[in-house]
Amino acid sequence: MNNWKKIATSVVALGVAAASLAGCGTKVTPIGIDTSTPKIQIMTAQSSIAAADENSPVVQAIEKKLGEKMSEKYGKSYDKVDLDINWIASASYGEKVTAAMGASEYPHVMLVTTRSSSVIQNSKIGTFWDLTGRFEEKDENGELKYKYLAEGNPVVNKNISVDGRLYGIYRARAIARQGMTYRNDWTLKLLDEGVLDFGKDENGNAYTEPQTIADLEAMVKAFTENDPDGNGKKDTYGMIITSYIDGPVQDLSVWCGAPNEWGYDAETDEWKPAFMSEGYFKALTLIRDWYKKGYVNQNMVSLDPNKWDEDFVNDKGGIQIDVADRGRRNAAKFLDADGKPREGVVNVIGAVKPDDKSDYRIRPTTGYNGYYVIPVPAVPEETDLDFILSVLDECNSRDIVALCNYGIEGIHYEIIQDGKDKGKIKFKVGDDGKNYKADDYADLNQFSMGIAKNDLRTSYTTSVAEKVAEIQDDKNAIYAVNNPMAPYTSKSYATSGTMMDAIISEARTNYLVGKLDEKGYKAAIEEWKKMDGAKVMKEYKEAFDNDPLNDADGDGKADIQPEQIFKFKF
Repeated sequence: MNNWKKIATSVVALGVAAASLAGCGTKVTPIGIDTSTPKIQIMTAQSSIAAADENSPVVQAIEKKLGEKMSEKYGKSYDKVDLDINWIASASYGEKVTAAMGASEYPHVMLVTTRSSSVIQNSKIGTFWDLTGRFEEKDENGELKYKYLAEGNPVVNKNISVDGRLYGIYRARAIARQGMTYRNDWTLKLLDEGVLDFGKDENGNAYTEPQTIADLEAMVKAFTENDPDGNGKKDTYGMIITSYIDGPVQDLSVWCGAPNEWGYDAETDEWKPAFMSEGYFKALTLIRDWYKKGYVNQNMVSLDPNKWDEDFVNDKGGIQIDVADRGRRNAAKFLDADGKPREGVVNVIGAVKPDDKSDYRIRPTTGYNGYYVIPVPAVPEETDLDFILSVLDECNSRDIVALCNYGIEGIHYEIIQDGKDKGKIKFKVGDDGKNYKADDYADLNQFSMGIAKNDLRTSYTTSVAEKVAEIQDDKNAIYAVNNPMAPYTSKSYATSGTMMDAIISEARTNYLVGKLDEKGYKAAIEEWKKMDGAKVMKEYKEAFDNDPLNDADGDGKADIQPEQIFKFKF
């Protein structure tokens, strides 16, 4: 603890210096933890029209629980811990954060939604508390002081780190979020007819879901050429792609064996962007071939992403590669005569394997959607920091996470007692069919960090929705191919990134529609290198090599994981 106090003292000094440099003077707000009703000022983003305020019974229930938890921990009597949440509209939130840093007028806890250059710089100079190693500290009884925060995913913590140091508490998001939505009724029909064959499992049972890239290729072709809807007309096609081409390409490329964003080339000792890999080029070539043969919608370059679902639900296109939740939303659009979702029409899977001998590969999210920092100017004392971290720790406890996500049991939802969904949540609804008093907990799920596992599960209206939840479950994260450069920044990319991205984007699109051949695509890569691309590669390598978190074995060299190495050459 003595070492931590030394670090804390220097951090406070740096933070005060940083605040004075910011321009408008330091606004230090006392926390008041010695009173009966401590108040913590929190600034976070608002997504809904009206977020839950201090009059919400859910907010009041959270504050009361926090009072009980803090009373037990600190041996004092707290009626409640007042969460003074300042909700800022998402559209203008980034500007508010920038303004706060410029004026050095901070709340006790502040959400940052992007790792902007100013956020990174303020982290480096000590404006925000350095939380590195803090969550592994133990109390006098040998128990973790902040046990829920200690459950944070190390990969996600690394993704929000700056120069190997942790300055925030992330808002958790599903890592295995991507997937493939497809017309299950078409697939089963073509399997029955022998047009499709996905092979058999070790018990000799035929697969009814695609397993490999080859299976996906067969589906795209059969959905176009073999009358999957049985109307006797050639009026369907395989895959729907919109002008948001980058998403499907990245997912498909990882399935084909490409790295996620960046990979290591052992032969040249270089970190290279994924678009230089064979797996990426294979994915491009597949889509190019499908486009040429009419297996992909011919307006993919111009199709508005907001219209992605139209051909799917209108029996024209059969496959979408996007977030898995698209499957849940689309399944709810196929209704029977009674207005209920029809089962068996839509299915969703997380990924297909490169081949029969390979394992699944999933392009994950970064695992977070912004993170909370604790500004030193507003929280200058370590005792104050400890109290705030204790509160945030308990905000990640199972009971408070449940309040943030679902409201109060018996008022906003009930637990199903019987049947196959026993133990799951059923929301109470009003006469208008909407969740009962949902405004009581509106956006609290956005405030919540959600690091601790949520033990409650929703009773879903369709089997596809249940499948999406399974895909997003932690067990699927074992197939995640993480982006090794997610924590780092490049000065050259910050300067030239927009123009560099445009070179590759244009080359990719032109290659997909046949306006560019392989030679032309490679020429674009060389152009990218000349326009600071080579510098970007060098800067990322230096950042990776110098990050102490990458030297797990302590030999003074950065450790490169097998999944980060280019397995294919382009």
